[in-house]
Amino acid sequence: MKTKMILLFLVVAFSCNAQSWFKLNTFNLEDVRQISDSIALNAGEPFKLVSQNIPEDNKIYYVVTYINKSDVSDSIVVMFRINYIGGTDDRINPGTPQYSYTKTTGTFSSLFPFWVKYMKPTAIEATVKEKTKDETVVKGATFDFNVELNRWTIEKF
Repeated sequence: MKTKMILLFLVVAFSCNAQSWFKLNTFNLEDVRQISDSIALNAGEPFKLVSQNIPEDNKIYYVVTYINKSDVSDSIVVMFRINYIGGTDDRINPGTPQYSYTKTTGTFSSLFPFWVKYMKPTAIEATVKEKTKDETVVKGATFDFNVELNRWTIEKF
């Protein structure tokens, strides 16, 4: 009985701890990179960083892109919405940029390890693939893991 209680406590503690580092909103680009790197590092294949920037065609997102080292057609794209806090709605004082995790796209095999390790530890690979959708709540935010135009997406709602 004592062993079962200790095991239960450890499972709950690790589940809570696994999600505690995940910052939904941050003012720090180092946090953005830490979240993005964690997604890429948990993929089954080795990925390398290709770019991290604000795209010219969409200035409201900060995008971090990785490509698979062995298959350059395979990529992971992590997007953060940029909200300016404390500005005056002019170009002189736009405010401080706050980065809010929005979405990650990639292949199922690249994203599922991150999903099961940090977002939903109880997820079962075959069930998620069959349903083509899974959902969980982390830090009060709802996240979907689903297929979208032949790519899988982890998205915050």
